[in-house]
Amino acid sequence: MKAIRVHEYGGPEVLQLEEIEDPVITTSDGVLIGMHASGVNPAEVSRRAGKGMPIQFPAILGIEGAGEVIEIGSDVHSVSVGDRVVVRQPAYTYAELVVAPETNVYKFPQNLSFVEASTISIIYSTAWAALCVKGEAKPGDTVLVQAAASGVGIAAVQLAKHLGMTVIGTSSSEEKLSWAQSLGLDHGINYQSTDFVEEVKQITEGRGVDVIVDGVGGDVLANGVSALARNGRVCVFGGAGSRESTISVTSLFRIGGSIRGCGGAETTPDDFKKILSWFEQGLLHPTVDKVWSLADAVEAHRYQESRQIKGKSALVIRE
Repeated sequence: MKAIRVHEYGGPEVLQLEEIEDPVITTSDGVLIGMHASGVNPAEVSRRAGKGMPIQFPAILGIEGAGEVIEIGSDVHSVSVGDRVVVRQPAYTYAELVVAPETNVYKFPQNLSFVEASTISIIYSTAWAALCVKGEAKPGDTVLVQAAASGVGIAAVQLAKHLGMTVIGTSSSEEKLSWAQSLGLDHGINYQSTDFVEEVKQITEGRGVDVIVDGVGGDVLANGVSALARNGRVCVFGGAGSRESTISVTSLFRIGGSIRGCGGAETTPDDFKKILSWFEQGLLHPTVDKVWSLADAVEAHRYQESRQIKGKSALVIRE
């Protein structure tokens, strides 16, 4: 099969299209999938650059995708040969074939294309974990989503709005904020021209927000504490801006606030199936910005790093 592999850390140019052996099912719970598309994520960019989890070279990148079931192990019962499925972490999806355990494989709604389905599992799992698992957000709460036009950001915007919350979001441009507002954002803040803490306080009449979804880190994370309501929670899933942050302890304990790390693995299979059902009902919408062929993975990573992206991008592996 063809796959994108890396043999060393570096820039996008280290991504190489190679012909390698086909994977085979080795366990009774294994599922062999012919991949149609793979989502592209910041986590893969970080790993490629040597900033994420260590890689044992040579390695295939990719943590989500969509395809068709080709073969199943003897103990697999939730999917059958021919089913259209999404693969949720930790499958290596920049490849024509993937073997994943049954627990990581889900049938997806007929109203989604393979490309659309390939881009939803990571961002919606992460957004759900931030909002509902660690954030404990509930209907009527006010939520601040940092970088609202990012993949996890726009997923959090849509989930929060669907769950009955007031959604405030930040971004670097009016164009991105307008796009996010078309998907449910109530109040947009351009952090390039506005102090987002002051704006949040104005929008909430001085109260602050109940939950902050933050994948930026650095000063954005530190300053966000001042935008919290009493007993508010900052839920951190990444550090796209900086992985180091200096927090004012006084500003945190003064309001009884907390900072909580979160990740998509904390979203249960049942909750992810519920999210998929909301796509089927048209309550959530995929946000595919651009697509490339598998052979053009280098360009996909360059675009991801450019920060021009709105929502998600994908690699088309099989039409």
